Parts: sequence; structure tokens; C-alpha cells
Amino acid sequence: MMMSCTDNNECTNQLICHWNATCTNKPGSYVCTCNTGYKGNGNYLCLDIDECSENPGLCSSSLGYKGCVNLPGSYYCTCNNGYQSNGQSCADIDECATNICSPYADCKNTIGSYQCSCKSGFIGTGLTCVDIDECITDKKCSPYALCINRLGSYECVCLEGFSGDGKKCTDINECADANICPPPSTCVNTGGSYFCNCGSGFTFNNSKCSDIDECAASRCSPNSYCTNSPGSFSCKCWTGYSGDGLTCEDVDECSLTQKCHSSARCVNLPGSYNCTCNVGYSGNGFVLCSDCADVNECAERICDARAICFNSVGSFSCSCQRGFSGNGFSCQDVDECSLSNTACPSYSQCVNSPGSFCVCDFGFVGDGLTCSDIDECQIENICPQSETKCVNVPGSYSCVCKQGYSLNGTLCVGKINFLMTKFEQCEVAPGRVGQPLVLESHVLLQPI
Repeated sequence: MMMSCTDNNECTNQLICHWNATCTNKPGSYVCTCNTGYKGNGNYLCLDIDECSENPGLCSSSLGYKGCVNLPGSYYCTCNNGYQSNGQSCADIDECATNICSPYADCKNTIGSYQCSCKSGFIGTGLTCVDIDECITDKKCSPYALCINRLGSYECVCLEGFSGDGKKCTDINECADANICPPPSTCVNTGGSYFCNCGSGFTFNNSKCSDIDECAASRCSPNSYCTNSPGSFSCKCWTGYSGDGLTCEDVDECSLTQKCHSSARCVNLPGSYNCTCNVGYSGNGFVLCSDCADVNECAERICDARAICFNSVGSFSCSCQRGFSGNGFSCQDVDECSLSNTACPSYSQCVNSPGSFCVCDFGFVGDGLTCSDIDECQIENICPQSETKCVNVPGSYSCVCKQGYSLNGTLCVGKINFLMTKFEQCEVAPGRVGQPLVLESHVLLQPI
């Protein structure tokens, strides 16, 4: 009996070789080989090969390479800016093909680079370009032309009334047309235009000459009369003004001969004047009218009610009455009783009142500065009985029994002398402050 042997494929075991190696099965065996870019036995060791170090000329500068960069199991060659690798060498990049420049710029490719230049009429870096406003920076148009800026350029157009290419413009003489202005006007050519001249005082309007109303145009002074006439006008200053009518100045009547009364003040007004009587006088103030009369201010009660008013020619003065103080327009009562130098005469006492201070004692009458005894016996029936008679004493009086009578109680009888005490109540006098007083008087009744 024959036996058959089958090869064992060791490469099915993924861990039999290094991970950077390739397993190759052979009859009865296998081989581990490091991958390209690695070196080692393949079984357990595969090291990266640094191609850039082992082969310095691998990325030659003669081929346009900048340098060599090692990679695990490989490498690559770097190109300079402006180049790209084609697999064998570094080739120039055509940046202009990518429209890298501004749409308003010209792109020029160079070996390893490029150039952007703004087109005529534009300014900028080339990557960005903006339009140049030649109408501001470039004065190539005629002074009689309109400059129109265009994108990247400009245009000159002659103004109306001029002809030319815009850079040079010539005035058109409209007056060369003999029928351009109707008679009697005359054509006058101006720069870029013309006008029909009708002469002084007229204007050309709606193909005809019309009179100018200078008065409506306020040609005269505002202080004058204006009279319009065909082709002209005249001005005359108002009364109270002087001048040629075009200019009118106010006449100061107050600086001329005397216009007002001697007791009046002259006030100049535009085109006139006014006379006003001085303070303290009344009237119209004019010299030809009634004279100015003094005003009696005292009749108008200008002063305080407790003051005396003194009228004078053209003025007045106020003086507070005795017992009051102030400027006359305002007067206040003086409290004389609070003053140390105040003294009232006999039979009076100091009691302050508006404008006064000395008051006569009871039984006396007067102004306080002079007091006289009141004769009470002059009062009818002052004594109660016909058997009595009144005897006046300073500040009081006595009722005595007539001769042959004597006082008994309250009656006069017999011939005995009695002393009667009489009580009288004194009312508070008007203008006084206080309580009623009960005065005790002794009336001696004696036989007569």
C-alpha cells in the first residue's frame, strides 16, 4: 500500500512572517521576504529603508526637485513653489490657466511663478484691480466738455452749444443765424449759448420783448414810491426820508428845529417823530398844540394812606405822618412807648396807638400832649337828688347836700355831715385795650 504526502502551506498562518514581509510557500517549506522599502530576514525583522539617506541623488535638483521626504516603505520628492511633480521630474505650473489674476489684469506665466498686471484704466496689485476714475485724476477733456467715466476708460462729450471731439470743444455761434432773434431784439452770442437782447428796461420772453416792471422787482428803496414806465422807472423817497429813491435814509426831525414843547422829549421814528411830555406833565407835547401841564400826582393817591403827599412842578414827594416811619410810599406805626426818651405830660399816660402814644387820664380830655379837666358838673342830673349840688374836682366831681341838709344813708336830710362813698364803672374808651375799671370816689356831703 502506497502512502501519499501533501505539502503544508505555512503562509496560511498570518503571523508566521513579519507584518512588513510577504510569505512565499514552497514544497515542504516557506520563505519570508521583506516588502519593498524594507530590509531584514522577513521572519521577525523588517526595517524601513531610508531611501533619502542611502541614495542622496534620488531627488536631484537638476530635475527641479527641492528635497526628499522618507515615508514608511517609500519616499517622495518635493518640488519648489511654482512646480509640480509629473512622476519623473518637477514641471512648471501654469498659474495663468487657473485665472489667479483679476479679470481686469493681464497674467504672465514664468518658470516657477507668474505676474499679474492691471490693465490700462485700472489700478491695484493685479490680483485685485479697481477702475481708475479718469474724470477725477486725468484732466484730458476740454473745459467745455463733460467727462463720463467708463469701466477702464472714460469719454469726453462737448457741452451743448459747443462742437468737437470732447478733448477740444469750440463754441457754436448761434447768432450766425440771422433769424434766430425776432426784431427789435439783437442776438448776443455767449459761450455755449446766446440770448436775444431787447435793450435796457426790457426782457425777451416768449419770443417777444416785454417791459420789465422794476417796481415789482423792488428796485427802489422800501421807503420810497416806485413808478414804472416803458423801459424805465422812477423812485421818490417818502415824507420823512431823504435820498435818490434807490436809497432813502430817515430824516432825524429831532435834530432839526425845535419840534416839541420845552417840557417834552422828542423821539425820532422811522419817517416821523413823536413828542412826549416829560414825567410830571400832560399834553400832546407838540409845540403847536396845548402846552404841557403839570400832573398832580397827589390826586392819584400814590402815597401811603398814612403819608402826606406834596405836589411839585413835574414831580411829587411823599412824607409819613407824625407817629409813622417809612419812605412815604409805605409807612409803619412807631411804638413811641418803647423809646426811652418818650415822656407824656401830667394827667396822661403812654399807650401806643397808630400814629399816637399819649392818652389823657380818666376825667381829662385832650390829645395826650395837652389834657384839660372835664367839668362833670356840666352834665345834666349828674347828682341824684335835688337836695344835692355838684362840685367839680380835678379828674372827678363831688355831690354835696345843700345847706340845711345832711346825709342819711343815700339821702340828704337833716343837718348831719355824712361821707358817701360812690362807685362808678368806667367803660373802656374806644381804641383802648383792657377790662372795664371800677373807680371808687368819695363824695363828701356837707350841709350848706
